[in-house]
Amino acid sequence: MFFVGLLNRMITAELVDKLQTNEWEELNRFISFHSPRIRKDIFLVLDVLREKSSVINELTRGEIHNQAFPGTQFEDKRIRYLLTDINKLIFDYFSYKQMARNAFERKSLLLRELSDRKCMGSFEKTYNSELKKLTNSGRADSDTLHYRHQLHSLKAKAELESGQRSSDVFEESSLYLDNYFVAKKLQISAEKINLNYILKKEWNDPFLQNILEQIDLGLFDSSPYIKLYRLIIESLTEHENESVFELLKSQVPELIGKLPASELSDLYQYLLNYCIRRINSGRLAFQDELLSVYRSALEHGALFTDGRISQWDFKNVVTIALRTKQIDYAREFIYTYKPSLPVEQRTNAIAYNLANLHFAEKDYRSAIKQLQMVDLDDVFYRLDARSILLKSYYELDDTDALHYHATAFRSMLNRNREISDHQRTLYLNLIKHTLALTKVGGEKSKLKLIENRVKANPNVADLSWFEQKIEDLKA
Repeated sequence: MFFVGLLNRMITAELVDKLQTNEWEELNRFISFHSPRIRKDIFLVLDVLREKSSVINELTRGEIHNQAFPGTQFEDKRIRYLLTDINKLIFDYFSYKQMARNAFERKSLLLRELSDRKCMGSFEKTYNSELKKLTNSGRADSDTLHYRHQLHSLKAKAELESGQRSSDVFEESSLYLDNYFVAKKLQISAEKINLNYILKKEWNDPFLQNILEQIDLGLFDSSPYIKLYRLIIESLTEHENESVFELLKSQVPELIGKLPASELSDLYQYLLNYCIRRINSGRLAFQDELLSVYRSALEHGALFTDGRISQWDFKNVVTIALRTKQIDYAREFIYTYKPSLPVEQRTNAIAYNLANLHFAEKDYRSAIKQLQMVDLDDVFYRLDARSILLKSYYELDDTDALHYHATAFRSMLNRNREISDHQRTLYLNLIKHTLALTKVGGEKSKLKLIENRVKANPNVADLSWFEQKIEDLKA
C-alpha cells in the first residue's frame, strides 16, 4: 500500500465515485476539446480509474501505475502529479456541467463577452430577447430577480462605454438588486427560522425586522415573490393566525410554473410543516388540511427528486390518509407510487405501510404478518413498527404476546441512545397505558384513573388510537 499523498488519492476517489456511467465518454470529449495539448498519460490513467471505479476506494497508486504503464518502474511522483491534473480536469468538467444547466449564467456571460468585444448589435438583440423571455415566462423567483439585475447592469455598462446616458436602465438595475437582496434575505431567514424550531434555538435578527417593516409599509408591493416569502415568515412566527396559512395555500395555484421545482417543493414543505405544528398543538382539524396539501404536492410533482419519492414522505402520506379514514386513498397511493420509491428503501417501505394499512382495516393478523418483513433494526421504522405490533396484539386480545412484546419494546427504548427523550417518553407511555387497559376488566374506576392520567399527561404515541380504546371500554 502507498500512503504518501493519500489525501490526493481520496479526492480523486470521491470525484470518480460521483461520475455516472454515461459521463465518462463526455468527460473524455470535454478534456480533448478544452485541453487538446494534454499529455496522453492522462487518458491512460483515466481508463484505469473508469475500469476500477467500482472499487476506487481500495485502489492504490501502485495498482494505477501497473495498470496504466505495465512493465515500467513505479514512480510515485508521476502518479501523484497525474492524479492532481485529473482532479483539476474533473473540477473543470463539473463546472461545465453546472454552466450547461444554468441558462441565466450562460446568457449573462455571453452578454458580457459581446459587450467587451463591442458587438453592440448582437448585444442589443440578445438583451432584448432575454428581457422578453423573462416577461413571457412569468418566473418570479430570486434567481430571476438576480438575472434581471445582471441584465440591466450589463446594459448600463454598455451604454456608459458607448457614451449614452439613460437613467432608466440604472434605476431598473438598482431596483432589481434591492429586490434580489430582500428576497434572498427572506428566503434564508425562513429556512433559518424553520430550522430553529427543530433545533429549539432562539434567533434574533434586527436587520430582518427592519426589512419586514419596510415590506409591511408597502415598499416592495411590486414583487409577488417578496410578498410570498413575507407570508411564509409570518406563517412561521405567528402559528395561531390560521388566515395566513389559508392565504399562503391559496397562492400555490398561481405559482405553478413561476417557481423552479426546488422552490415549489420548499413552499409545499412550509405548508406541510405548518399543518404538522397545528396538529401537534391540538388542532386535529389540520389533519385533513395536511392530507390536502400532500395530495396537491403529489399532483404538481413537488414531492419528487429525480423522479423518486422519499420513504419519509411516502410513510407520511399513508399515515395521514389512514388517520383521516381515507383508507381507499391510502391503498391506492401505496400501489400507485410504489415504483417511485428508491430501490434500496422499497422493501421496508412497502412492508411497513401495508402493515399500517392492514391495521387500519382491522386485519390485525395480516398486519403482524406484514411486519415480519420489516427490518426492525432500521431506525426509520423501528418505533412505529413495534407500536403497530403492540396495538395489534392488544386488538387480538393476545395477552401473552402483548406482554412479551411490551417487555422487548420497553427494553429497546431504554437501551437505545439514538432515540430522543421525547420519543422515548411517548412510546413508554403507550406501553404502560396499553398494559394498564388489559387489567381494567369491568372496573370503571380503574378506567377512569387511566383516562385522567392521560388527560393530565397526553404524551402518548398514537394518542387518538388510545383514546378510542378508552371509549370502547366505556361502552
